[in-house]
Amino acid sequence: MAKRCSTRAVMQIFLTGMCLATAIASFTFAFVFEQFMDQLTENYRGELGSENLPCMRSTLDACNDGTMDQCRDICCPPGYSCSRSPIVGLYCDHGLTMCGDFNWCRDFADISRTCATSVCKTNQMVTRVTAWSYILAAIGIFLDLVDIITIFTLPDAVVFKAGTNIFSSLVKWLAFGLVVGAGTQGFMSELEQARCFNSVGMQLVADAGGLFVSYAIVQVVSATLSLVLAPFSAYFGGKLQGGEVPYVK
Repeated sequence: MAKRCSTRAVMQIFLTGMCLATAIASFTFAFVFEQFMDQLTENYRGELGSENLPCMRSTLDACNDGTMDQCRDICCPPGYSCSRSPIVGLYCDHGLTMCGDFNWCRDFADISRTCATSVCKTNQMVTRVTAWSYILAAIGIFLDLVDIITIFTLPDAVVFKAGTNIFSSLVKWLAFGLVVGAGTQGFMSELEQARCFNSVGMQLVADAGGLFVSYAIVQVVSATLSLVLAPFSAYFGGKLQGGEVPYVK
């Protein structure tokens, strides 16, 4: 007669499944967050590609050769008018969308394309760190899959299985620490307060901020679950049936 899984085994299976599920969710949130951040900046250069319009942006390439200092009709895409600034030179101003914080939005737009301001540098850092965070999240998924495979192939490999759980937890904590250390939460708050986009763009900003919070929460949960699972792996390995005493080799 087949043996039933014990309460401990059921709990271990549940923790293992939740580790993988939350790891996949955190990867998804990080990936979509990066896509949203890319969409926010897609209309700062060249022709317009979507409806999330910034309140100000760079001129078209025809007026951005570094030698033109006079506004012309060919300088801006439809809906924008050319203006001059003593700081950044020519730029395009959206007639229907006012910048909430003009200086912050100007620095975020990086009109001069030199990224010399702290706002632009923070934006670049957040973008790079987000890419690394979802790469690390993908590694976390791989390690959780290895842990599941170990249950069926190497149930007695207690050291390997526990080590996999701990390493998975460390990778997830690192992914979380990167985005927090880069100041992503503060940057997203400043971006929302500056109001640099029309209503469509501001909704995208709000959605991106929500995705970041969701990513951070789920990543912490996933890292914690992997850490909690490690003692089970160290004591019982991948055994789901049998005695409820720690595995002794």
